Amino acid sequence: MDTANRTFVALLAIITTILVGWVLHVGASILQPLVIAFLLASMLQPVIVRLARLKIPPTIAVVFLVALIGLGLAQGGLMLQSSIEDFFTNSGAETLVDGVHDQLVKSSIPERVQNLIVDSLKKSDLQGVASELIGGGVGFAKGLMLIMIYMSFIFAEQKIFRRKILSIAGDREAEASQMLEKMARGIQRYLSVKTVVSLLTGSLCYVVLVSLDVPYALLFSLLTFLLNFIPTFGSIIAGFFPTITALGSGAPWSTALTVMGAYLVINLTLGSYIEPKILGRELNLSPLVVVVSVVVWAGIWGVVGAFLAVPLTSAIQIMLLSSERTRPVAILLSIGPGEKSKG
Repeated sequence: MDTANRTFVALLAIITTILVGWVLHVGASILQPLVIAFLLASMLQPVIVRLARLKIPPTIAVVFLVALIGLGLAQGGLMLQSSIEDFFTNSGAETLVDGVHDQLVKSSIPERVQNLIVDSLKKSDLQGVASELIGGGVGFAKGLMLIMIYMSFIFAEQKIFRRKILSIAGDREAEASQMLEKMARGIQRYLSVKTVVSLLTGSLCYVVLVSLDVPYALLFSLLTFLLNFIPTFGSIIAGFFPTITALGSGAPWSTALTVMGAYLVINLTLGSYIEPKILGRELNLSPLVVVVSVVVWAGIWGVVGAFLAVPLTSAIQIMLLSSERTRPVAILLSIGPGEKSKG
């Protein structure tokens, strides 16, 4: 391929990527529930298989599982929204900032630095951040019924859908089959491990907050569990709120610093050491790509996009890896030099 053709192909790829991003952004209300349904169905597929081994009819297993997941998500969403609203009704962003200011005045920190911190907190719009989180949760709750319906049909038609994909692949059926299996396995493992690690992170943070008498320990531990699904940024936001609350509620500096330190140690230990050890190279994405993907998907789909960034980017990378033409791009997204796909 000569230079002119390569330039044309590169420009075409860039334009196509921009158009796809625009379509994803414009069609968010339609596509988000469908993507979430696919991810949840992929994560729960092993459970369906185990239930089938117990001689439970597939239809009953799917209905039971979908209803259970839907009820759990709805109840959890309502409880979280109620807790956040209660937090800002009783505490209020202004009250927290005033409390932090009082603590700063008592300290030996220079007045200029004190004013800088307080001004930064005011500009950060704590209530606005919480409202954004609530808004994302409410949007998810509104689409919950649609997600459950999609999941039911995905479970019912997954074998047919798989056969269609393999039929479209034609001579490359073996490669397409391997790609689908690798994608499903990667998403299942990532979501399963991430859920367990997030649950453990939230539980440990709850113990820390309760032992230090930080208000709204349950709320912050729930937020920690949820935000842990957002790489890097989620952990920072999760630790920010309880630290500021501890300081704003009149607790000594030592308590606030202990909260911040505990969050840092827990997240570094579980998120940066234990989780990668368990996942291994199942999701072969470089740390930089993970961070950039969170920013990009958040720009396209908001809070929901930030939560879905890693599994979606991983799925895209696996698809890129399956073609010789796009394999260089997949390698750029990976941790290290890519392995040639088998098959």
